[in-house]
Amino acid sequence: MVNNRFWEVIKRFNFLMKSSIEGPNCLDICNGDCCSIKIDVPKILAKEYIKRGYATKEDFIRSDTFSFKLRFDEKQGKCFLFDKVLNGCSVHESGIKPPQCWIYPTKFSYSENVQCKKANGWKIINPKNTEAAEELLKYYVFLCQLEAKKELRIIRKNFNKKDFIENNLFINFSPHQIAGFKITWDGVKILPAEGISLQLKKFCLKYNPNCDYIPQNFLECEKVCNIISEKLIEFFQKSFFDYLIKERLDTDGEYPLYKLLEFNNNF
Repeated sequence: MVNNRFWEVIKRFNFLMKSSIEGPNCLDICNGDCCSIKIDVPKILAKEYIKRGYATKEDFIRSDTFSFKLRFDEKQGKCFLFDKVLNGCSVHESGIKPPQCWIYPTKFSYSENVQCKKANGWKIINPKNTEAAEELLKYYVFLCQLEAKKELRIIRKNFNKKDFIENNLFINFSPHQIAGFKITWDGVKILPAEGISLQLKKFCLKYNPNCDYIPQNFLECEKVCNIISEKLIEFFQKSFFDYLIKERLDTDGEYPLYKLLEFNNNF
């Protein structure tokens, strides 16, 4: 992604939408209706939010559309950028608000007053600007998808057995505590099980059937052996990228073993 071109697009889009819509001040009347939608963002924008103090790395979840999704609080039903003090989006006035968020509630083409759940009276006062913004949004999506493909190549390049072994990613987990893998901002980590997972037992039965813990004492095993760790990494290397490209599921960056095993008919 060409940085200068990206910032031209996003700042121009913010200006066009802000100057084209007339109506109530959302921050005065709303509890963040538009903050209740899930938004994908490119890494370049995520980095800027971190740089300006709006976010941390933990606020971004790997996506299968752009590079990341904004962390969403399911209990409150809000994006993490929702600010209770402001009663709205913390980046609304920043000039770098995600373009998708500006579309709510007017979209691009309404010529008469539109309303959301809380109020009415918004209208587009400059249709030419919103038409220009709509075209910019298409280009923004194109740039974000290009960046996401580049990010995927980087993850693939950096994902190897040596990294896993040297970083001791398995060391803090017993086999029954491992549910799969999680793609984070910094790379690949273990996805811990919520309780007990028997998925890794399938690898043990196939690749190390003579282990003392197989088949009856699997839950007593406290450490993933070298044989299984290598086979598990090989399996993930072979399955993950095909799975991501073909399935394109809403995974929140989490890849449970049971889904990868279902996907891989050759296991």
